[in-house]
Amino acid sequence: MMYGIGMPLLFPIAAFTFFNTWVTERIMVAYFMKVPPALDDKLTNNALGVLKYAPLFLLANGYWQMSNA
Repeated sequence: MMYGIGMPLLFPIAAFTFFNTWVTERIMVAYFMKVPPALDDKLTNNALGVLKYAPLFLLANGYWQMSNA
């Protein structure tokens, strides 16, 4: 997603990929998993901790891409 400003086609491709992953995981859990894996909130909190910096990386990388064109 950091290259989205330079290549805007990546945003719909990423949206389709996320949707496809979500549907595939739902089907896998519904039909193939007998007991869902036991997860706590540590994984979610770690992901949110890392992703809160994603907009800053997008802006910095986008500025760099637009200034080098």
